[in-house]
Amino acid sequence: MRRPDTLLYWLEEIPPPRFAFGLALQQVAFLGALMGVPAVFARGAGMDAAAFQNLAACGLIYSAVALLLQAWGRFGIGAGIFLPVQGTTSVLPVLGLGLAHTGLGGGFGMFAVSGLSMILFSYLIKRLRAIFTVEIAGLAMLLIGAGIGIIGLKLIFSGPAEGPPEPGRAAVAGATLAVMIACNVWGRGGLKLFATVTGLGCGLALSALAGMLTPVDLATFDAAALLRLPTLQQFGWHFDGAAVIPAVITGFSLSLTSMGVQTVAQRFNDADFKRPDLDSVGRGVRAEGIAQVFASLINAMPMAASGGAASLALASGCTSRHLAIWTAGLLFLVALCPKIIVAWMIVPPEVLGALFLFLSSFATVGGIQMIGSRMLDNRRTLAIGIALLVGLTYADIHDQLERLWPGAQYIAFSQFALALTIAVLLQALFRVGIQRRTRRSFAVADTHFEDMIAFIEAQGRLWGARHEVVKKAELACWQAFELLRDSELLAPEAGTIELETRQDEFNLTIFIRYRGALPVLATHPPGHQEMLEDSEAPRRMAGYLINRLADNARTRKAGAAAELRLDFRD
Repeated sequence: MRRPDTLLYWLEEIPPPRFAFGLALQQVAFLGALMGVPAVFARGAGMDAAAFQNLAACGLIYSAVALLLQAWGRFGIGAGIFLPVQGTTSVLPVLGLGLAHTGLGGGFGMFAVSGLSMILFSYLIKRLRAIFTVEIAGLAMLLIGAGIGIIGLKLIFSGPAEGPPEPGRAAVAGATLAVMIACNVWGRGGLKLFATVTGLGCGLALSALAGMLTPVDLATFDAAALLRLPTLQQFGWHFDGAAVIPAVITGFSLSLTSMGVQTVAQRFNDADFKRPDLDSVGRGVRAEGIAQVFASLINAMPMAASGGAASLALASGCTSRHLAIWTAGLLFLVALCPKIIVAWMIVPPEVLGALFLFLSSFATVGGIQMIGSRMLDNRRTLAIGIALLVGLTYADIHDQLERLWPGAQYIAFSQFALALTIAVLLQALFRVGIQRRTRRSFAVADTHFEDMIAFIEAQGRLWGARHEVVKKAELACWQAFELLRDSELLAPEAGTIELETRQDEFNLTIFIRYRGALPVLATHPPGHQEMLEDSEAPRRMAGYLINRLADNARTRKAGAAAELRLDFRD
């Protein structure tokens, strides 16, 4: 793991208190902007203002607990990273079933089942190593970024509740975005760290000057209490058997979401990222499952891992897990202040849209880079391409999909969950028939460089290897082939050289088998004078190059049969 150059404070580094407070404040401002999900549910369930404020307060308490568990990273609980959770519509079907059958208490009770299913799934994640590959993780990252960006653009151009979009509102959004970009690109120190909160502050000030805060909004804000202790379990808690299957499916979908977002966070924290650390991902899903059981007990709406918050941490230059303590503390504090909760709900959508658009760019480009870092054959291309297209057209096909399949709402509740589920299922299906090892014999007299490149590249695409690993393997194999062909190492009767490729999740291994003598794999190159005077020096140079290109090279001989093994860490 190597520290990215864009980070001012890395995983274990402790930011100064003044910076930590400001960074936590802008994280809370972003997460609070996503309180619209419980607000939508509260309106649909006919809750009064006090009940909604209590629901939101319990959600903030749960969010703080989930954040602390995730950053803890001890005793198999938590990934040890800064990764908040955010409101999600994925939990609404379970709440709706509970409301229809036994009241809200049944819906909140079944979230314990959803949390327990996440805990169980967390122990099975390592078995998905061959399915949840780097390109799937890149797709998850791309979908998170695109999803946030699409929401942002809709908020900017949707206009007021009644009437067409207004140029003044769009101008406020543009100015807000411009401030964030200027602080992030040209700012230094604290200005760069607080780019988003600075932009939000400017956006709110411009909104007030432009008359975008209505008298109704201001009256609602004035009427809210300054301090109030939330009532835990205000709707009750009991078991609803009719909602067991939807609750389990919801837990599985939230687990997939967590896997994708955690991979994004790992990518943000490691400049040398190669593949997801599924051990860490499993601990992270376990922490979210435990937190969801806690949410069930206090009647808080469960949330999903926040890709936007991870992008905000990257944009701010601070991914320190110690920031979780400050952020959780502020979340606890805000849970006691209904006036702040109401303030979140009256922020103009154009200002929030500018924030979402700013954050989306980091995750979107990062996802494209992750997908492009791997060689893709037709199977992997189809899995990624179909899932991506489904995700991007989610708004157009969602209603039709639910009409065709009544149970679709439990998987197709979000763009991210539907696309990622399709990608994982296709990846599992397309693994049928893939061979872990392939052999091919090359005629010594008639083989060209292009023949060997085509063979090794085909294996790299089949297994999704990194481009640089495949290039090193091509050069090393051709260097070995030329060394054997142009020297006296091959036995006179040897007309072919056999290549066998093997692959697992961590290595690409190539065996070169032939009849003859073993080459010398020198650890140091011959000097200039040796190259001029010693006829064996070119062979030693070739052996040295093979040794340098491969991460591990060794030879073996049994009678007349010789073998050169080259290992490349993928």
